[in-house]
Amino acid sequence: MALKRSSEIITISGHYTNTTGGFTSLEVDLQLNPLDQEVFVVLATQIDFLGATPLPLLVGVAGIPEVETPVAFSTTRPTAQLDAGFSNVFAYANQRARICKDASSNPLSYFMTEQSSDVPDTNLDYIAIIATSDFFIGGTDDGTNSGDTKIAYKIWGYRAKADAATYAALVQSEVLSS
Repeated sequence: MALKRSSEIITISGHYTNTTGGFTSLEVDLQLNPLDQEVFVVLATQIDFLGATPLPLLVGVAGIPEVETPVAFSTTRPTAQLDAGFSNVFAYANQRARICKDASSNPLSYFMTEQSSDVPDTNLDYIAIIATSDFFIGGTDDGTNSGDTKIAYKIWGYRAKADAATYAALVQSEVLSS
């Protein structure tokens, strides 16, 4: 693969909020120049959940045993929630709260877990190459997480110029994986 680095490391940061009680996606424009066959090489990502955490009083009410708020970064526009198992996903995070009850429906315990793919393996040269001019953030809010899902994110990477064959293959791969 022939990539020629054309910038220093760039940090892209922002916020994503979902208050729909369902799935939404946000397009983030990288302003790449397709005439110069410019791509963005992703080196690392960070996803932080903001806002109120799921409250134990909300979980378990009306038969809701679990609250889950997944968020995925994708090279293609998602139409439904994605997870780390999809080839077009380069970052994934999930915040989950669960309540355990006894046979009489009395709460026994409550726990919360947060899974994130913030830190890539140090043996990797990069975690993704974005050939089209944008990436997408997709998340699901089930309506019980204090009303919304909020995250802050950072992506570190650099711009590079690809040769014609590499650029065509990368763009085709993104289009076919959508």
